[in-house]
Amino acid sequence: MTVVLDSRKDFTLENLRRVSVTGESVLISPGAKKAIKRSRQSFMAYLDSDRTQFIYGTTSEAGQGASKRINPEQQRQLARSRSRVRPGGGFGLEYVPERVVRMIIFARLANYIEGNAKARPIEAQRIASMLDRPLPKLPLSGQVGAGEILPLAHVMNFLPEGETEEGEWMARINGSPVSSALLCDVALTARGHLSLATQIFALSVDAYAAPLTPYSASLVRYARNPHEKRALRNLRWWFKTSSHHGRIAHQAPVSWRILPAVLGAVEEAVAIAEETASISLSSVTDNPVYILPTQSEPLGRAISTGGYHNAQAAPAIDDINARFADLCTLADRHTMKLHSADHLPANLADPKGDGWGTGLLSFLQVGYGEEARHAARRSFLPPSEGGGIAGQNDVASPSMFAYQKHTRARFCLEASLALLASSASQAFWVTNRKPSARLVPILECVRDYVPPLTSTVGRDMGNELHALQQYFQALPLSN
Repeated sequence: MTVVLDSRKDFTLENLRRVSVTGESVLISPGAKKAIKRSRQSFMAYLDSDRTQFIYGTTSEAGQGASKRINPEQQRQLARSRSRVRPGGGFGLEYVPERVVRMIIFARLANYIEGNAKARPIEAQRIASMLDRPLPKLPLSGQVGAGEILPLAHVMNFLPEGETEEGEWMARINGSPVSSALLCDVALTARGHLSLATQIFALSVDAYAAPLTPYSASLVRYARNPHEKRALRNLRWWFKTSSHHGRIAHQAPVSWRILPAVLGAVEEAVAIAEETASISLSSVTDNPVYILPTQSEPLGRAISTGGYHNAQAAPAIDDINARFADLCTLADRHTMKLHSADHLPANLADPKGDGWGTGLLSFLQVGYGEEARHAARRSFLPPSEGGGIAGQNDVASPSMFAYQKHTRARFCLEASLALLASSASQAFWVTNRKPSARLVPILECVRDYVPPLTSTVGRDMGNELHALQQYFQALPLSN
């Protein structure tokens, strides 16, 4: 199938998912092509009306040469000389997922679809065609600079060849489509990770035989925070057929009772990320940005802006990272308590086995939790200037850095949930119990990767747990 783009209203998270995850192509509608062409004609009329006016990168040089005006012939020559985007210089061992590169290309088209890029329709078609060609590899490291020219240079270097005209070359590498794409990826996957975490923690509640009173329907009525209310409902769903029989008579540890509040906080962070991502994805971001013609300005207007800097992306990603770290902490506590509870066998050891049990999983949780907390540190504006010798570029964007930390926080959460799920599975095994009927499928899935442990001989727990983590990693994008 193909995603048809007619206006900026078509830049939705659902269409983004279709393009990035499902791998669909993009078609620019005939109506959009006409709008882009009309905008290009009005921009050229605006430019020709006074070629001495300041239009960054069109009637002037770019970067440190912004103060240098150039004559009409030099303007045309500048445009032709920049028809090929120079490759980016960042490098490293890790790369942005291919789906995110597709998101960047998709987000770049938001500037073009209604004519704000002041470019010809052929330019928009060139960008759209990249989704049907081999994609560049974008390093995670070395991309923090003023604006998003560094990562965009990696991506746009793979544009099909073709000459550019006045005002077009800057539209390729200015704006903030990278921040939009990174935030969109976090928003799309974080919802799935929250659903997975809710399910695994519900499994832990049953494995510990914890009372269900902290998740009572009465609390849904009393909850004032809508996010906590939703989290409580989602958690309760897994206990629909659960029995109150055989549970401990006293209250469970704090880490079990605060699940609705903590999951509610994650719910809020995810909701904010989704809203911010939706807004960013469909926004016009460029420098200079072309304001479309109006009755008072029939030729439109080109304005220098800070549209290459998305100030909302990094904080929204940071908030998700922090909430993931909190979930890792709860997973650590649950894992520890499952192995040391008075009403469960010590270390969840099978009496018929070698007596070691799965106590090792408690040790492993600590490291992943610490990594997640390090990854959750706030991403401030970098204190050093972000443009080297180009004196005007004195502030860098931290979005890529926040996303780089997110990839680690996301992995750590998946690893922590894999350890907790395996511990819960072992608890059911050694006590010969079953969870709520709705939790049986996830328990069986966990055991496909990490079977219950009767003996440590001949078992490579690391490989088994890694396979389960990889399965958890794929889940948010498969739904």
